[in-house]
Amino acid sequence: MVFLYSKDCGDESLIIDGEQFKHLKARRLSVGDRQDVRNLKDGYNYIYEIKSMDRKSANLDLVFKSSSYDFASDITIAWAVVEASVVEKTLPCLNELGVKKLCLVYSEFSQRDTKFSTERLKRILINSSQQCGRNSIMDIEIFENIKNFKAKFNNICLVDFEGENLNNAKVDEVLFIGPEGGFSKREKSEFKSYSLGLKSILRSNTAIIATASKMILF
Repeated sequence: MVFLYSKDCGDESLIIDGEQFKHLKARRLSVGDRQDVRNLKDGYNYIYEIKSMDRKSANLDLVFKSSSYDFASDITIAWAVVEASVVEKTLPCLNELGVKKLCLVYSEFSQRDTKFSTERLKRILINSSQQCGRNSIMDIEIFENIKNFKAKFNNICLVDFEGENLNNAKVDEVLFIGPEGGFSKREKSEFKSYSLGLKSILRSNTAIIATASKMILF
């Protein structure tokens, strides 16, 4: 774990308890040791010194702060809603790659009964950033239908089996990955399409990781 998260990070004193205290204990730190703590909002890392510890919590005092590089990209990517468990398992990968924003969109072939807990998704992303060192978390926005999605973005492109090679995609385009059943004919007719150029048929979560990797790393 690169750092600890606290929403109160920046205050002169912090109390670390709950899950974060378990992480602190796992590092075998003791009174007098220093710990990097971040709030994942202001771009700083804060160095605190442990002043006291008991069985359930620790008291930390701020020593100094410094600006910290954040490797988040400018990439916004969209994903037609699939099972919540699949989305939750994939979030850390997208966050670690540096995706700036993920749009979850209910498409025609999405499972309409799939619901998300925004607090749970946020916890997953915070844990991911603590592990990989990203000094922010990926933004998530949920759209109830493609109509609402189109109203916000005018540069949406599908990632499908057919279309122009994804190598030609522009950074400011919002690439939209379909659900397990793919896109409907109507949806395909509404947007330009890119192809990953693979002969194999990818699962939806594999396709979004491959797309994000290609846009950010290559």
